[in-house]
Amino acid sequence: MKILITGHKGFIGSAIWNRLKDSHQLFGIDKKDGNDILDYVFKDDYDLIIHLAGLSGVRESIKDPSAYWFNNVEAGRKLFERYKDTRILYASSSTVYEPHLNPYAASKYMLEELAACHGENLGLRFHTVWSEKPRKGMFVDKLLNGNLEYVTNHYRDFVHIEDVCDAIEILLDKDYLKGYIDIGSGMPVKI
Repeated sequence: MKILITGHKGFIGSAIWNRLKDSHQLFGIDKKDGNDILDYVFKDDYDLIIHLAGLSGVRESIKDPSAYWFNNVEAGRKLFERYKDTRILYASSSTVYEPHLNPYAASKYMLEELAACHGENLGLRFHTVWSEKPRKGMFVDKLLNGNLEYVTNHYRDFVHIEDVCDAIEILLDKDYLKGYIDIGSGMPVKI
């Protein structure tokens, strides 16, 4: 299968790239290569797109909500409009259950709304994705390094990066699924 992975050098993107590189023809776009989806001219067609590019982090979104709008909503809109006849598996978030709480959640909620208007897409509502080498500055990194800046009474559903890759791999050819699906363990832990 010919697959475009956006954000292929990110935390989840690099893991799924490594998982699929020997079994599929992969193409990637990532800001780390100087390729911003908002400016990029998409010429090629693909059998499937795995859209993982975007900004994450609730607290950071409060500091710069417009960046989250452009990088999550407008970049997604560009892909959905350009590839309206191509199935897109895209990164959503469990935060969409309460989109009014922060700009990150609102941007992922709006991304799901856009996706529903543009083809047979599937949102992957990632819960707290972790690994032994977590994303710098995110919750698991701060927890493991003793740098938590706040205490809450929240629950978090932790899911390992390899389980996330398993889920994506299973969903590659499930084109009858559309809308969104939770990607988590189903066992929230009180923090």
